[in-house]
Amino acid sequence: MIPSDIDTVIERYAKDRKTGSKQVAQEHFLTYIYVVFDVNNAESFMKRTRGMLCYYINSMSLFENPFRGPQPCWLVLMALVFAFSLCMLADDDTSLIGFFIAAGTLVNGVSLGRIVFSKWLDTGVMIAIYREIIDLIDSTLTANATPVGAGGPSDVD
Repeated sequence: MIPSDIDTVIERYAKDRKTGSKQVAQEHFLTYIYVVFDVNNAESFMKRTRGMLCYYINSMSLFENPFRGPQPCWLVLMALVFAFSLCMLADDDTSLIGFFIAAGTLVNGVSLGRIVFSKWLDTGVMIAIYREIIDLIDSTLTANATPVGAGGPSDVD
């Protein structure tokens, strides 16, 4: 059980989930775990995967948030330059320069806005997929839990 195994399982689930249904992705996820690892190691692998997913969700929420990077600052700067170019359009002497500045700022601002929105959407989708995996792991681990007195390993003295 190395972290690359965990990343492989997570990437396979994300790929299956983006291309197929939730049920198919969950079946492939559980099948892969139980085929690669025996039943005794599958539970510990799921627990480690769950811990890694919680870490990924926290890090993506904090570090990959597109509204905390340089892009929003550039968008604000472009808005200020666009406002200044509108003031230049009002003056007859600088109206031609103001037109070119406004057009360039508008094109670059829309492009940067689309990049920020796309990054925000991708981050949100991946966090939702990671939460699906955590829910699947939780439901699988609780379903596989052996109650006390049913002959499980906790009954051995």
